[in-house]
Amino acid sequence: MATLPVIDWNDCLLQALRTGCEGRRELAYAAMVMVDPFACWEDFADLLQERGLSGVINFPPASVVEQATVAGTIDAGQETEFRRLEWFGSLGFRTIFATSTNHAIAVAQDRLRISLDAILYVSPAALEVPIRDEIELVAAHGSLAADQSPSLPVYELRAPDA
Repeated sequence: MATLPVIDWNDCLLQALRTGCEGRRELAYAAMVMVDPFACWEDFADLLQERGLSGVINFPPASVVEQATVAGTIDAGQETEFRRLEWFGSLGFRTIFATSTNHAIAVAQDRLRISLDAILYVSPAALEVPIRDEIELVAAHGSLAADQSPSLPVYELRAPDA
């Protein structure tokens, strides 16, 4: 019970999409908990298209709370995220893949190559970033994550000021 979410983030997103304004938003991505077993993904896709959002991102990523038991493999949560992002990509949405593991970056570039616009590397320090209406992303220069993806931009959440 302790691991159940306090807030249903996907339901909050659905409510915002139902009451939000319409109009095409280039480079606007909906952050979704892709491992949600209760979400109706078709409803999300319909509302995202109606509201003109161009893409989706798996945020927060499953890799923050679930680690593969064997190094260099994809865990069940990340596999679910990949399948959902592949499905959204097949509908014409752009994708950003969020992860806290470097191995998943190469896998994302392979599996999501047609729809993938960027990688969001979620470092341990990023877990200290407070949830706000807007969270700043910064280019991940010189990190191992950035080195894994020379062909795509790699971003990180801006760590809180010390």
